[in-house]
Amino acid sequence: MALEGTLRDMSLSDLFHVFRMGPKTGVLLLASASSRAIVYVAAGTLIDAAVVRLPDRVVVAAQDEAVIQMLLWDDATFVFRHDPAVAQRPVRIRHDAEHLILESMKRRQNLQAALPYHHITLDTSLQLSPLTSGRESNVILSVDQWRLLSQIPHCPTVRAISAATGIPPDQTIRLVLELMAIGLIEIVPTRRPASPSAHRREMFATETEEQAAIPQLMMQPGSHAQPVAHERRMPVRRSLIDAVMRRVRAL
Repeated sequence: MALEGTLRDMSLSDLFHVFRMGPKTGVLLLASASSRAIVYVAAGTLIDAAVVRLPDRVVVAAQDEAVIQMLLWDDATFVFRHDPAVAQRPVRIRHDAEHLILESMKRRQNLQAALPYHHITLDTSLQLSPLTSGRESNVILSVDQWRLLSQIPHCPTVRAISAATGIPPDQTIRLVLELMAIGLIEIVPTRRPASPSAHRREMFATETEEQAAIPQLMMQPGSHAQPVAHERRMPVRRSLIDAVMRRVRAL
């Protein structure tokens, strides 16, 4: 059983978070128009990687640099296959996923392309992401990143954070995107008052509605989503990540 999709459905940074929360062991294969790549994952940790150029099949990057280059891809397909034998491979990647994600963000001019399903403006409201088991990291944040994080509980919008920290608005948005990419902050879910009829429909929601949040290309023939207790709907990205987490646990 494999997890399949495209980087337009889920970014590579989100996939790394999913593997870590699992945690999962196996091989991630990526294919773009001109390159192929492989990442070995052991208990949610990236341990080795390589990028191969087509058509001559020359290795153009390995280990940490290979992961950074993959994180710059915006259009590629991926397949993750569970493989316990990967745990026996030597560890060749020196830094954790969060460090590599931040390094890749430094090389981007358009950070928004790294998170295509989000549009951050000065009026966007943010919150700290809930930490889950296995989320400890050795990533080193900059002074401005720490300053921004400290204002999240007190400032309702990106505009207010910029004013409170004195960081220019465009730089504040860039810092927000970096911290979102490594899973430390997220957009506050938009909650709308539910009408009585909508409330009744929610009470009788079925797993069919839940499965609809998972792109068809991520569902394998014969797979079955497990029923879960109903929760208030969250934005598309959060619902998608939750759905993929259920899918990954089943691998």
